[in-house]
Amino acid sequence: MPDPINPPEPPLGDGVVTLRPFRADDAPAIYAACQDPGIQRWVPFLPVPYTEADARAFILLTLHAWHEGTGCEFAIVDAASGRFLGAVGLHLGVSQRRHAIGYWVAPEARRRGVAVRAVRLLSRWAFDRFGTQRLSLWTLPGNVASQAVAESCGFRHEGTVRNWEVDRDEGPVDAVMFSMTPDDLADQIELEAGGGAGSGARAVAGARAGAVAKIAVVPRELRAVGTRVAPFVEVAAVAELTPGSMRRVTLAGMDLLVAWPPDGIVVTDDRCPHMAAPLSVGGLDGCVVACPFHEGRFDLCTGETVQMPTTGGLDADGNYHAPWSPSGGEIKPEPPTKKMEARRLTRVNRLRYYPARIRDGILEAQVPILPE
Repeated sequence: MPDPINPPEPPLGDGVVTLRPFRADDAPAIYAACQDPGIQRWVPFLPVPYTEADARAFILLTLHAWHEGTGCEFAIVDAASGRFLGAVGLHLGVSQRRHAIGYWVAPEARRRGVAVRAVRLLSRWAFDRFGTQRLSLWTLPGNVASQAVAESCGFRHEGTVRNWEVDRDEGPVDAVMFSMTPDDLADQIELEAGGGAGSGARAVAGARAGAVAKIAVVPRELRAVGTRVAPFVEVAAVAELTPGSMRRVTLAGMDLLVAWPPDGIVVTDDRCPHMAAPLSVGGLDGCVVACPFHEGRFDLCTGETVQMPTTGGLDADGNYHAPWSPSGGEIKPEPPTKKMEARRLTRVNRLRYYPARIRDGILEAQVPILPE
């Protein structure tokens, strides 16, 4: 039987959040948080309905895990007030390659970076305290917010594992798997620190703007076809890029748009999703790029169409949008021609992305190009 584990002293914290073992008086806050439909949806083994008795049983299990040396479960609390914010836990496997991390955040504490802070604190302690060689993290398919937390903390996406876990009804559920190794952790620490000359850090200062480069987190379902198994290839030197800029890069006949909106650097196709016009010669306003031909506008941070082209057509969900007319002007009917029918059936799809990373000052992307 493993030896008991003592909680870290002083407690893990970064000045904004603190991680501490659960206490009996956390039960009401846990009960209240677990009434949230989102937590019930994305934590498949959580009892539903969830009662205060379930919360008390959960706290008791976490204390047993510390005593039995099988896990380290923490309450995430506000560093200043001590207010309960969520939970994060390290589940210890039979070897250093079998440890895993999990987390959830109370509804009122979301969109404040709580989960990212907690996962960073716990993952670094796990590598230091237990000599971890691989730290796993999994989410349910569709839980994009949790997947974004994983990637922001330096975990790497590995794929979807079928029938990985069971839900509260003992039915099998798939899992989107991420992992972190000591090398990944070192890269992430350098990224957050901004790197240094010759350090091999992934974060590189923009040559003219002085901003630290980062890769934007984009919806996983919008990754371009073929990128899952595509190799990373060199796209551009990060020192040549600046925040708020766009440029075209051509690789093996593929025209790519490299843009640096506020959320970070993205790599997508340098063509409008409607008329294939080069977006790189359009205008970039924050995250929104404008097509130079037809007033269509597209959000580089979400892949969504912000403004349909003046010619109208179908959006990505198949909804029809009529051609644009001046405000207050009469909509003039068009004669039924093949051209009008083609416009009516033209679909304006969401943008597609090429997963990117920064290595030794070079922007690389997974691009499905054939080797020479």
